[in-house]
Formats: sequence, structure tokens, C-alpha cells
Amino acid sequence: MANISDTEERGQFGSSLGFIMAAAGSAVGLGNIWRFPYLTGENGGGAFVFVYILCVLLIGLPLLFNEIALGRRSGKNPIGAIRDTGGNKLWQSAGVLCVLVCFFVFSYYSVIAGWTVGYIFTEIINIPVDFEEFVQTPLYVIPLTFVFILATILIVLGGVSGGIEKAAKFLMPILFIIIIFIAGRSVTLEGAQAGIEYYLYPDFSKINATVVLQALGQAFFSMSVGWGLMITFGSYLQKDANIIQSGGWIAGMDTAVALLGGLMVFPALFA
Repeated sequence: MANISDTEERGQFGSSLGFIMAAAGSAVGLGNIWRFPYLTGENGGGAFVFVYILCVLLIGLPLLFNEIALGRRSGKNPIGAIRDTGGNKLWQSAGVLCVLVCFFVFSYYSVIAGWTVGYIFTEIINIPVDFEEFVQTPLYVIPLTFVFILATILIVLGGVSGGIEKAAKFLMPILFIIIIFIAGRSVTLEGAQAGIEYYLYPDFSKINATVVLQALGQAFFSMSVGWGLMITFGSYLQKDANIIQSGGWIAGMDTAVALLGGLMVFPALFA
């Protein structure tokens, strides 16, 4: 009875779909839309994409399964999950590092998210301001950063099901619609075919140790494995949920956004 009471007090995702949307939302971000195309361009185009997909399937996905399972079994954050599953103080320090990494990432994501919201607003109401000037003006950046942090706090205060899950179910479909629309426009530009070929046709002679390491690092960064997020999300997952199915959907959505990010960028650049 105590275990049931603790679970109810702590909260759970209302459905597997809510968990998938929320966890995918934590994985999908700058790593997919900006960093993936950037690294692809620097590391051989299609060759990098090929190695990246292999890293996701062979390394990233199994780690994702393990982190979700660790979180669900323990029902704790990364530190508590490692402690409750037999980890000594040395291993628990890895959980501390996970929490610190999430804090540092949130600090710079808040700034960039503030840029995005603010610059979209200037475009909608047609305020003529250069982006480089915009991001270097504290009068714009600081208030927008705190607006984003406040919005995040309000969502989290709504709880796992009433806040995070509802926000993810609303925002993730919108993100996919926007990305698909931009990618569709990009591939129809005159001269886009050259960019598509560079992006999707691998030249295997360009694969070397640097490309492999960059692809592996991108797989970790993009899928949010290795920094405790998926352990935390897994701790709120229903005990009867299918981890393999949920993890597969998360990895699939994350990879799809990364690949669409490349289709947004490379055809437009070559055009």
C-alpha cells in the first residue's frame, strides 16, 4: 500500500503517448535542428548521416532502453535511481553530474529560446531589427530569457500529467508541422537537388575516426542519453508500459526531426 501511495503522490504520465511526446520533446531540440546539419556539413554529408543512423540504432537506442528501465524500476531521479539499484557513492556521483548537466543545458537553452520567441515577435509585427543586433542587446535578451524560464516553471508546476504531458501533446505536433512545411519548401527550391544529393548520397571514402566520433557524440547529445533525462522521465512511466515500444518511438521521432532538419538546410543552401 505504501508503494501505491508513493506512486500516486509522485504522479505519473497519463498515457504512453504522453510519455513518448514528453520524452521526445526533451530529446528534440538544437541538437537536431541546428547541430546535426552543421556536423553533417563538416563531416562528409551523406557519409556522416549513414554513420549517425548506425550509432543511433546500435548504441543510442539500447542506452535509451536502459535509462528508461532504470528510471521506471527505481521511481527516482538519477541519483536515487543509481543508489537504489546498488550503486556506491562513486556511481552516485555520476547521477550528480547528470543533474548538473541538465541545469547547465537549461541555462543556455533558456537564452536561445528567448531569442527565438522575441525574434518571431519582431517578424510578426514587422519591427526592422537585425538578428545579430537583437541577440547582443541585453534589453531584449534578459527579459525574454526570464519569460521562457517562467513559462517552463508554470508548466512544471502543473505536474507530470497536467503540465508536462499536456504541453508536450500540444507543442510537439506543432513542431513537426512547422519542420515538415519548411523542409517541403526547401526541397522545392530551384537548385535544391544538389543539396539533397550531398545530404543523402554517402561517399563512404569520407568515413574516418573523426566522423565516427562526431556521429557518436551527436547520437548521445541528440537522444539525451547519458545525462539523466530519460532516467527521470522513466521514473514517471506507468509500470505496465512497453519500454521497447516507447523507446523506439522516441528514437524514431528524434531521428526523424534530425533528418528533416538536414532537408530544411542543405537544399536551401545549395539553392
